[in-house]
Amino acid sequence: MGKKIRFEADEVIYEIGDPPTGAFIVLSGHVDLLSKTGVRLTTLGEGEIFGEIGQIIGKARSVTARARSKGSATFIPKEQIVEKFQKADAAVQGIFRAVAVRLQHSNQDIEILYEKYEALRADNARLNNDLLRYKRTL
Repeated sequence: MGKKIRFEADEVIYEIGDPPTGAFIVLSGHVDLLSKTGVRLTTLGEGEIFGEIGQIIGKARSVTARARSKGSATFIPKEQIVEKFQKADAAVQGIFRAVAVRLQHSNQDIEILYEKYEALRADNARLNNDLLRYKRTL
């Protein structure tokens, strides 16, 4: 079905923007999926698949996959995924595409929320510093 790959902790398996060359099924260890600013969207473990969305919707990688620990995965080439997907019922194809697009939108929403959170944290730190400065002048 595919080729076994091994990865070390903190090894980048693929990056945002890379072309979709295939998907991976985790055999051992853990893999983090990260947003463009490094927000951990999820951590995957044994039996979970990642990298499949780009194969189906024909877009570049939308997340970075980085090994959280030493492990291994089965790499399934894009051609095999596309072939299996094309053999699936049209309804299944439609459902999968819809879920894939929703997942990408959810990841983008998480990124936006994280950016807003970071801005609020910076504002909070600035306001606390201002408050301390004003207290000293009283």
